[in-house]
Amino acid sequence: MSSAITSFADLLRHLRTSASLSQEELAVRSGLSLRGISDLERGVRRVPHLTTVRVLADALALGPAERQSLLAAARPGTGPEPADAAPGGYAPLPLPLTSLLGREREVTTLVSLLQAGDMRLVTLTGAGGSGKTRLALEVAVRLQDALADGMVFVDLTPLRDAAFVLPTIADALGVRERPGQPLRETLARFLAPKQLLLLLDNCEQVLAAAPEIAALVAACPRLAVLATSRAALRVRGEHEAPLLPLPLPESDRRSSVAELVDVPSVALFLQRAVASQPTFTLSADNAPAVAAICRRLDGLPLAIELAASWVRILPPSALLDRLEQRLLMLTGGSRDLPPRQRTMRDAIAWSYDLLAEAEQVLFRCLAVFAGGWTLEAAEVVSCGRDRLAVLTGLEALIAASLV
Repeated sequence: MSSAITSFADLLRHLRTSASLSQEELAVRSGLSLRGISDLERGVRRVPHLTTVRVLADALALGPAERQSLLAAARPGTGPEPADAAPGGYAPLPLPLTSLLGREREVTTLVSLLQAGDMRLVTLTGAGGSGKTRLALEVAVRLQDALADGMVFVDLTPLRDAAFVLPTIADALGVRERPGQPLRETLARFLAPKQLLLLLDNCEQVLAAAPEIAALVAACPRLAVLATSRAALRVRGEHEAPLLPLPLPESDRRSSVAELVDVPSVALFLQRAVASQPTFTLSADNAPAVAAICRRLDGLPLAIELAASWVRILPPSALLDRLEQRLLMLTGGSRDLPPRQRTMRDAIAWSYDLLAEAEQVLFRCLAVFAGGWTLEAAEVVSCGRDRLAVLTGLEALIAASLV
């Protein structure tokens, strides 16, 4: 390779043409956009994050020497990749297929927390269907140019045993286990020099792994973790960021169509309704019913999305009338979503199944209420439990984002 090639843009172009690939072909192989490849080769993005560079090296099938040259051109002074790293590199960050509505304040807050450096373990909590994963992905995208070593998405949804959390993280990072060495120590050695964000998605069913995650963060001074969970990890150093429902239209006055389309919950309903029925429009006739639907569903994004899909069959006024039986109506989520996000019943069942038996019994007792209740009323219907047991049970249900 010519010593005259010194810039990352020139080297990437040289390696691509040497592999007889067009920019379009490299984009397909790497999973990056054509615009992204073009920007890199024109030097528009002068400091690509290392996750992108590793993905390109894999797509170009580079040998160790060329791979290291590309890494060094992207970040001068970068040392050789550790022997712990597997050739496949990091797991790619999922690309959201929908726009994020009404969460700019939350995005800004989370980005600021993670950029400040003093909050390196942030848990985004909220009820099932509140949009935690989508928000976390947006935060990761906003941070990608600020992190020298990029970010890694780790989906913990399939796990039920907390013992598999660290191996799953290692697999996403491309880190090999070493015989005779604890995996946490191997991961810490690999991550300690890196400025990297781990996005751990769906932690609620493997909360027993929380101490291992906290210990990993403590051992790696430049590592940050953004976790999504229906319950906090409850470890030292954690910053919990509860995710509230989307803002709702005002109930005490009739808003105009122009005002309603700027309300996040209504904007989400409209976006998903148009995706289901392209001819749907928000009008003076249907706007009051749409606003009422969003209020009836408490601004919960998943519930609004599931309700909006019915407009291909029912006008908003008819849909509103049928929402008295919400769990029967809020079905039919996208097939590429996990089962727990295809119906509201399944979303609730996922959290319910994670409760202890006594907490499940209390949850069922509280089902007689609509619109809230007092602690005294909860004690009356609590199936003979004493006050402390009711209070402890309520605390567990609140922590699980069920009440």
